[in-house]
Amino acid sequence: MKKRLKQLAVLIVLFWSWHAVWLYFNLDVGETPVLSDVIIVPEGGDGREDQAGRLLLDGYSLSDRIIVSPLYGENLNLLPHYQNAGVREDQIIAENEATSTYTNAVNTLSLMEENGWSSALVVTSDYHTRRTRMIYERVNRHYDFDLTYISAYVYTNEGEVITYLDTPGLRSAGRREIYKYYGYLFGLYHFLDLD
Repeated sequence: MKKRLKQLAVLIVLFWSWHAVWLYFNLDVGETPVLSDVIIVPEGGDGREDQAGRLLLDGYSLSDRIIVSPLYGENLNLLPHYQNAGVREDQIIAENEATSTYTNAVNTLSLMEENGWSSALVVTSDYHTRRTRMIYERVNRHYDFDLTYISAYVYTNEGEVITYLDTPGLRSAGRREIYKYYGYLFGLYHFLDLD
């Protein structure tokens, strides 16, 4: 019996290790943009404001609005970043209560309902799309909105795309994302405020 339990434990550890490696290389699950009522940006940087600005200027938001969650906070003012991306202040709906990806989802989907919108582009960093999609879809069970997840990339001065696998800083963000993903997978966002 003890031998079988040890074998089972080894198999579980091997599977979990394999899954973590697979997950690291498959964090980006971004989709192709489609015309939607609004654009949502669960903030955290890494090119999100630029991608959201491009999508807005290209006409992907039927309401001509972006929900930024959060736009302002303690030592945080992202408005200039959005303005530099071509977004006017009156095009932004600021949601400033969110403290994690989970509360981003809860608060922004509630704002969608309040405004009568039924579809959104959710723009986030490439390494963050898998966890964002997981938690938004969980919260979306209460609404049934049509959500499309868009990867925001960092670009070089020459306009070349940089993914999370291309630089040490973004690779580090990708590795941290694995821990957060598992925390969210098991619902720890109800007990911890994982960003």
